[in-house]
Amino acid sequence: MTSMLSLPSYSNAFSQYRPSTNAHVDFLIPSTKGKAAGSIDKSSVRVIKVSLPPVSGPSSKDELAILLDSIAPLLAGQPTRASYQQLSQICRRLVLCTDSKAPEIYDHIASELDRSVANLAREWRGSIMSREKDWLKRLTSGWKVWEKHVDLLASVFVYLDRVYSNEQNGRQSIKETAIKAFYQGIWTDVYLMKTKDELLGWAAAEREHDLPNTELRPTIKSLIELSSIVADEPSLVAPYMEQLIDHYTSVASLNITRVEEGTMSASKYVDWVLNKAADEVERARACLWRGTDAEVNPVVLKTAGHAMGDRVVRRALDEAMDFTSEKALARLYEFSVACDTFTLFVKALSDHIEARLRTLISDPDNDPKMIDSTLTLKKFTDKSIARLFVEPDGDTDMAEATTVSAVERIRQIELEDAIRRGFKAGMGSRQNAPAEWIAKHLDAAMRRGQGSGTEAQFNALLDEVIALIGFTKDKDVFKAFYSTQLAKRLLLSKSASDDMERNMIVKLQREMGEEFTSGDVMMKDLSLSETLVKAYQSAQAKNPDEFKHAGDFAANVLTESAWPAYPLLKDGWNFKLTPELQSSIDQFTSWYATQHKNRQLSWRWQLATVTLTARFPSGKYEIGVSLFQAVVLLQFNADDALDFNEIQQRTGIEKLELVRTVQSLSMGRKGTRVLVKKPAGKEVNPTDTFGWNKAFTSDRIKFRINQIQQDMSAEESRKTNEQVAVDRVSVLEATIVRIMKAKKKMTLQLLIDAVVTDVNKRFPPDIKEIKKRMESLIEREFLARDEDDRNLLHYLA
Repeated sequence: MTSMLSLPSYSNAFSQYRPSTNAHVDFLIPSTKGKAAGSIDKSSVRVIKVSLPPVSGPSSKDELAILLDSIAPLLAGQPTRASYQQLSQICRRLVLCTDSKAPEIYDHIASELDRSVANLAREWRGSIMSREKDWLKRLTSGWKVWEKHVDLLASVFVYLDRVYSNEQNGRQSIKETAIKAFYQGIWTDVYLMKTKDELLGWAAAEREHDLPNTELRPTIKSLIELSSIVADEPSLVAPYMEQLIDHYTSVASLNITRVEEGTMSASKYVDWVLNKAADEVERARACLWRGTDAEVNPVVLKTAGHAMGDRVVRRALDEAMDFTSEKALARLYEFSVACDTFTLFVKALSDHIEARLRTLISDPDNDPKMIDSTLTLKKFTDKSIARLFVEPDGDTDMAEATTVSAVERIRQIELEDAIRRGFKAGMGSRQNAPAEWIAKHLDAAMRRGQGSGTEAQFNALLDEVIALIGFTKDKDVFKAFYSTQLAKRLLLSKSASDDMERNMIVKLQREMGEEFTSGDVMMKDLSLSETLVKAYQSAQAKNPDEFKHAGDFAANVLTESAWPAYPLLKDGWNFKLTPELQSSIDQFTSWYATQHKNRQLSWRWQLATVTLTARFPSGKYEIGVSLFQAVVLLQFNADDALDFNEIQQRTGIEKLELVRTVQSLSMGRKGTRVLVKKPAGKEVNPTDTFGWNKAFTSDRIKFRINQIQQDMSAEESRKTNEQVAVDRVSVLEATIVRIMKAKKKMTLQLLIDAVVTDVNKRFPPDIKEIKKRMESLIEREFLARDEDDRNLLHYLA
């Protein structure tokens, strides 16, 4: 609290006072004679007058001198003649008095500030000229000390700032005046000479050594704080950003050249860009101006990332996919989003899958591993892409989380679509083969079953196979092979589970349409056949004498139209059953005729199997073989050895089929070679001799000899493809007729478009073939050209 009255240390105001000898008694115990208790006798009270001479303090001129003389010591950090409180009061009186001294005080402060700055400039410039090692630290620490002195000066002269140096009067505050003086007297000079170089040198050194300079960083941070106070930030921001761009333009160009030359991996380049962007953000946050981190990150990502995207994204994706590296793929995705190269990432993913599948599928030598490799690629791709997208954490704002999720979902959809495009283009690069081998892969899976895996895992495998079917264009080819192999599995009891077969049929119907109902028809027909077989066995049990030559025989009696076309044995065949086997056939044929008088049996010997009991010196074995293998083996009941020609004459088996048969019996895996071939060798000649293997032995009592003829041979594959081609002709003609019957007349181009749209669900139609079918229908008078417009076709009822 400020005192309103100043008292002198000495005064003669009481020099005329003469107290009585009993003054103390008079004062303490006043006379009460004749008065009431507690009353005072005014007549006995003496009145004393105190006369104080006027007090004369320092003049305003003296006070001004005291105030102005204190400015230099305040800026130098030295003691002043008067206390800070006294100086503040003097400043208040001089500023608020009628004849205000504010302008004079203000001008003197500005002058002293300039003088103080000049002294500092001379001192610090000497440090620079003498190349003092820690001159930058001296600059920043000296500024902090000087800043404290200025703050003290401003607090002492606070009334000057409040009354005079303000925006209304157009005057800068003491602090602002000091900063301006420092900027003009020191900062521009020092900055131009050395400060910028020191800052840029520090940043360049950290980038070069890839390590933060922990000793210099506090000084740099102080320098940045100083620059933020005394100057506009662009004075150092601009050169820093220019250096940043130049550095990463140069280094990125060098690194991308190394990538193209093969001395640096593209994935490593991607990591380098992301790591450097993070480093620059960390450096900016730790030492530079607020908000600089948001500026340096886009600069690095644009200069080293976006600008080089077309030269690195595809290479990096190829590396990640070839090495099945989820981490590399995730980093590339992060790079593509951060560097605005996501479009390149999507295209690269699609192109890589297409190119990889084209390479795989184009080489027929890769056919056996085609589907396994394709499934492996798809599993990795689907899994890796799915893991790129995660839900936002619980700390994220709900509105922000919804936005982020929507953006991420769009990206995920784009990548999933790129995968589909890549697989469709890659698998469509070769006609028919992918669809055929998908069917073969599925056949092997259905024969093998779930094995030691779970049902869920097996269903997942089936779903993956079905997904591949969706990528193929030749769905009719797949259907033809699948139907043929399904029939074999059902007829030869090779399927791991009928329930799995039904489940697969339902999946195919859901994915491919109702045209896959043939599987249901086959299974129902087979069920009826089983009922018939049970009836035959029941008849055998009731009349054993009548069926005494029937043996243990069972036949699948099926509706021919419900099953794939299995040709009869024709050219090169004169097949003869042994008497025992023929007797079983005759017995069943006679019984069947009594059950169905208007039906005729047509036998498909190539699908028959036989279980034989064989006796060797090593013991008795139960062997599962095909009918052709059984007929050959039964010839050795009477003869120990036969040559190839003799076997063919006795059995009537076609030459190539007989070669495969005797090869399977004499050259199969160990433990199944029941015949011995002489001379030894893989080739079978007409003069080769075959005999039963007296030294045969096997670890198993029951075993099966591989039935070579049951596998999809090259000939069967060729015939199936030929049949598909014939069926396509029929489909095209039927589609043309159906469309024209509904439209009555159409132009040639519209009809072609309609046929392509309709048929494309089953196979990719050839435009030339469509035109051929149209000409054929015109010749057969199903269609006719318009007499006036040759491009207009009419339907002829």
